[in-house]
Amino acid sequence: MTRDQGSRRRKVATAAGLTVGAAAYVLTLLDYGLRLTRTANALGYASNFFDGQGRSLLDGHLWVPNGFLGIEAFVERGHDYMYFPPWPAIIRMPILSMTNEFDGKLTLLSMALGFVLMMVMSAKLVWLVRDQLAPGPVSRLEAVVMGALIALVTGGTTLTYVASLPWAFHEVYAWSIPFTVGSMYWLIRVLDDPTRRAVCWLAAFVLGTLLTRTTDGWAMAVAAMAAGVWLLVGRLHRDRRRFAIGTIAAGVVPLVIGIVINVLKFRHPFLFPLEDQVWTQLNAHRREALDANGGTLTGLQFFPTSFMAYFRLDGVRFVDYFPWVTLPAHAPRAYDGAVLDQTYRTGSVTGFMPWPLLLTVLTAIAVFRPGVDRARRILRVPLVGGVLATGGVMGYGYLAHRYTSEFVPALVLGATVGTVLAFHWLRRRRAWLAGLFVAVTAAFTVFGLGANMLIGYTAAAYTGGGPQLERYVALQHRLSPHQQAERTTISDDLPSGGRTDDLWIRGDCDALYLNTGDRYEPWQLVQQRAVVVQALVADDAKAGVVRLIEVDSTPRRSVSLLISSSSQARVMIDTGDHTYFGQWFDLLEPRTVRVGVRPQPELGYAEVSSTPGGFVGFLPVRESDEGVVRLLDLTPSDDRKPTTEGVTVRTLRGVEPPLCRDLMAATRK
Repeated sequence: MTRDQGSRRRKVATAAGLTVGAAAYVLTLLDYGLRLTRTANALGYASNFFDGQGRSLLDGHLWVPNGFLGIEAFVERGHDYMYFPPWPAIIRMPILSMTNEFDGKLTLLSMALGFVLMMVMSAKLVWLVRDQLAPGPVSRLEAVVMGALIALVTGGTTLTYVASLPWAFHEVYAWSIPFTVGSMYWLIRVLDDPTRRAVCWLAAFVLGTLLTRTTDGWAMAVAAMAAGVWLLVGRLHRDRRRFAIGTIAAGVVPLVIGIVINVLKFRHPFLFPLEDQVWTQLNAHRREALDANGGTLTGLQFFPTSFMAYFRLDGVRFVDYFPWVTLPAHAPRAYDGAVLDQTYRTGSVTGFMPWPLLLTVLTAIAVFRPGVDRARRILRVPLVGGVLATGGVMGYGYLAHRYTSEFVPALVLGATVGTVLAFHWLRRRRAWLAGLFVAVTAAFTVFGLGANMLIGYTAAAYTGGGPQLERYVALQHRLSPHQQAERTTISDDLPSGGRTDDLWIRGDCDALYLNTGDRYEPWQLVQQRAVVVQALVADDAKAGVVRLIEVDSTPRRSVSLLISSSSQARVMIDTGDHTYFGQWFDLLEPRTVRVGVRPQPELGYAEVSSTPGGFVGFLPVRESDEGVVRLLDLTPSDDRKPTTEGVTVRTLRGVEPPLCRDLMAATRK
């Protein structure tokens, strides 16, 4: 084999692997569309947090406008602060300084840019490790397995799931993962061949990690300092000790910067005061959890619960209907008496990244056993740093699938080392064993790509609601109609009980609901027939108020018709807290007014309009009690006794939702 052939195979394997990985990530990020400014939900909540932080930085301070962050704000010294470090805000500042046109629309593009960094650093790490452990030309079979590995580490992990929701909670992972992988790469470079350039790049990536996610940043800073101490001892490079101080500084300086930022906000080196968060003031269970855990939600008491959640063997669920691969049906439970804050349906590393996890276990054995060569010893520091990065979620009383992202950097390095060592060990013994290993790697790569794309598509539909959720249910109907029909209930009552992924049709397609399996919003509205009420106002009708539509809420909400003494009328919306009025309009012959309320589930509101009169406003149709979302019954009012005579009211049928109609027909077969 010539040198050119080996180089060409590297390039082809890298290009193929990155293409496949990028396809999975980008398709999920765009939700299989072309909207470059899409947000996780229709209101854009949490997709604008870093825009607000960026504008605050341009003004020279760390706090954001009061109320901007909603329940996520930490109120300190009269100002609202965001607990996330500022890197995603910093990269926005050039655009924010020139225009406000893209405020709230930059998260998707930011996550795409973070993935570019992920592709670059993952590919560099893969080939660096390969050349460290198995120097020499690349064979055709090895090129195949390395291409599959690159596709797996870029597109077959939780990072692809993260891409499904462009908001602050996921954007930090879109940056922290590549920064951490990059820090690992430069740690290996520094330990193998310390140079001023390598040390500077290590410092830059550690700083980037600290400015994105505190727990990952501390882990990489500690790893950099440990690498510096190792160099100082002189066992690796007796003639390169002069780089030891610089390497230690590559961990210390970014760490000091991160500490200063956190102290300026929260008066603590790395924690944030949960007792000062707005959500804590609103949610009794959060306060109970803090009281039960000594005022914090971190500690070793959560480790057994986190371990069982993130490494459970049944942490993936296979079903006979679309999407076929999904998260466990129920949220994880607490162990050893731990009192959790919130817990959501959470897949495990074992379930969704099984091959990288297995390879990482083999890597740990191969790297840490006594008597290994220098190339393997060098890998210990970055691998330990990657494992330390998971400490934040392993000791945190809040469980969510996005937190499995914390394991990705360690798995990227572990899978790479394991693949290289296993492939070359098997090839030296039997060629067919190496071929079998390549086939297994390819199969798990396909699974990782598909599984994480599917749960990402589901997450986007559930979080986005409205048209996104309708498309999801419609696709399920097309791909698995019989299985879906078996899980559909038709009833005149509001939905209750049921199993995860069940559908509930209320009445004659008055509403369609989906069982999310989520303890905080167990039933989610997919479609609802518009409520239409017609009022016929006689010529001699007196001035007064006619209640037309009401919402079963606390406080009571309603839509009413106000009739004046001058043959005019207008619509009034009473939200319980405020009252809003439409424009006055003349009661022309035949003196009939139609008022319609069209639910928009993705917004949590219903649009109110009238004919004549036009658009009136929005009526809230959801409410939350201690974080649990309750479905509200939007119906024509039973109390239609007007305060004036001469008004006749009757209910009209709104347009039947077509998806619900098809589901009902399939269920009744």
